[in-house]
Amino acid sequence: MMNKKNIGIAGLIVLTLVAAGIFIYRDMRGDTEGGESTTATTTDISGISMTGDGSIKVIPIDDRNLPPAPSLVRSVEFKNTLAPEVKAIIVTRIEENIKELKSDPKNVNEWIMLGVNRKSLGDYEGARDAWEYVKAVAPSSIIAWNNLGDLYHFYLKDYVKSEENWKKTIALKPDYIQGYSGLVDLYRYSFKVKLSETPTILKAGIAKNPDSVDLQVMLAHHYQDMKQTAEAKDAYNKAIETAERIKNDSLVALLKSELSGVK
Repeated sequence: MMNKKNIGIAGLIVLTLVAAGIFIYRDMRGDTEGGESTTATTTDISGISMTGDGSIKVIPIDDRNLPPAPSLVRSVEFKNTLAPEVKAIIVTRIEENIKELKSDPKNVNEWIMLGVNRKSLGDYEGARDAWEYVKAVAPSSIIAWNNLGDLYHFYLKDYVKSEENWKKTIALKPDYIQGYSGLVDLYRYSFKVKLSETPTILKAGIAKNPDSVDLQVMLAHHYQDMKQTAEAKDAYNKAIETAERIKNDSLVALLKSELSGVK
């Protein structure tokens, strides 16, 4: 679990991103499009080669190559305990998703939201099936890959599949911060056999997002955990330089306080 120190920094970083008009979230509801750079780059992370400029192109899929759509009707015992009125709202939303999908079986947004609503009720397998189908219908969209990275990690406990989905998220959009942090969290807290790959992943993310204080702080924390004091101090100093550049004085002070405790 993250300690209070980490949470404090995370809070300040989120405030900074919100002020800049940026919001990072785990269950994505928005569009798949992101900021584009003018220069295409190729990056290799743990065996996956990624080429792209941050733009996303959805390639039409021949219906003959699509797997069967998952069943829209599921008989399951929901794992989450919710207030009856909340459960009723979500069940109604699921019914609306199903109605739309019966009319348009390849409606990507409806499949995504069906997965979100099923996950809210604790039907994690149903959410998985919906999002896996989105990957087949719209393989260049990062939304399903992102959501499955989280779902397989924290809910289905399939760390190999979580890793696969986070790496694909990064490959599709190399400047997407959540892809790197999701993969690093997987290695740090659960899939620890891959922990040694953390610096490579974070450095690749920082190269694509040079103003990302959060990735730089994650790198500093990794080196602290590994008792690599010199590397931790260097990562903190770079994070402080970034915080100064984006003029976040409170974050600068907090990072300097943390740095003073690195022994």
